[in-house]
Amino acid sequence: MSTFVRSLTLEIHNASDTEIVVSGCLLTGGEWATAPIPGAPIFATQAYGNGASDAQSLLGGQIALMLADGGSVTSAWTWPSRSSVSVSVSTAATNLAVIHQISNTQTNNPTIRLVIANASTIAKIV
Repeated sequence: MSTFVRSLTLEIHNASDTEIVVSGCLLTGGEWATAPIPGAPIFATQAYGNGASDAQSLLGGQIALMLADGGSVTSAWTWPSRSSVSVSVSTAATNLAVIHQISNTQTNNPTIRLVIANASTIAKIV
């Protein structure tokens, strides 16, 4: 993402024993540095970038994930100019837990870390 003045990285960590695939994605601001590919599996860790070539542009988007057991996880973010990153995560999975953390918030390159794990082991990961 070296051509972007502002960029946001979404890291998805599959720490579960469930197969996870990208079911869809869209941007509401900026452009993809690394675009998610619908149907692509997420085995361990996958990172996707959203960036802008100027400091005033809005960054934002959404990634939907489908779980092998039929559940889903959707992550949405927005980062307006001169404001902080906002993230929401919704899940429809009974046996999995999802947590998210935002790091590097004082820079022009924050990272959202999304961890999907078995509900019984999520406390050990955090």
